[in-house]
Amino acid sequence: MDALLIKTGGLLLIVALGYLLKRRSVFQQGDARLLSRIIVNLTLPGALLSSFSAFRLVPSLLAVLAAAAAANVLLLAVSALVTRRRPGPVRALYLLNAPSYNIGTFVLPFVQSFLPPDMLLAVSMFDAGNSPFNCGGAYALTAALTGGERLTVRSVLGRMLRSVPFDTFLVILLLGLLGLRLPQTVYTVAGMFGQANAFLAMLMIGLLLEPRIPQESRSDVLRVVLLRYGFGLAASAVCWMLPLPAGVRQVLALSLLAPVPSVSLAYCERCGCDS
Repeated sequence: MDALLIKTGGLLLIVALGYLLKRRSVFQQGDARLLSRIIVNLTLPGALLSSFSAFRLVPSLLAVLAAAAAANVLLLAVSALVTRRRPGPVRALYLLNAPSYNIGTFVLPFVQSFLPPDMLLAVSMFDAGNSPFNCGGAYALTAALTGGERLTVRSVLGRMLRSVPFDTFLVILLLGLLGLRLPQTVYTVAGMFGQANAFLAMLMIGLLLEPRIPQESRSDVLRVVLLRYGFGLAASAVCWMLPLPAGVRQVLALSLLAPVPSVSLAYCERCGCDS
């Protein structure tokens, strides 16, 4: 218990430190973009690759992928239903912020800190089910329902395949299916990159933290939060009762309560809603 509290406190301290350094102008909010590029292109792929040494494709991992896809579909359906008579920008606010999960910069650092290394692959499977929605699927539906810009299947797939973490996961999955292993040196070096991931991700969250909500948007923001996390709590409770390994159930519970991915802000801008 002491170790758990120390690790949790340490991660929260890094977030607070990032926020305070931004407030004192040591860093700027724009510096988070550089950290994001480092995380996405270096430390996150390193963390995933180093976890591959313990990878075994088992049915429980496929269940994680299915759960991620199902959660996104359900949240999109509910959001479309409850906003069917609302203006386009308001519909976009719900459709873009109720589904999709920030896995790489939120869930993965916590799993790195608290769960066994092989659980990183469970996180990757959840992200694989989440990525089609996170990488353009939710936006494509939103644009179609609100009359905005449309995305093609080709552009959505292209965005996914240009993601270094997603490509890393595909390579890991392919090697696992073929029963192949890379030299231990590769895992060791990848682990050196991966060890920096949790710190950089928490620091980036601190730099991005801005606890201000415009008055006119507060009621809808509150409803989106209640929809997202009310569903997340209920779905986590259901997943906890499934006959899956304890580590997999913990990954599911944490992933279903993850925050909105940062790319949703860009999609909100495109659809004319208050980001």
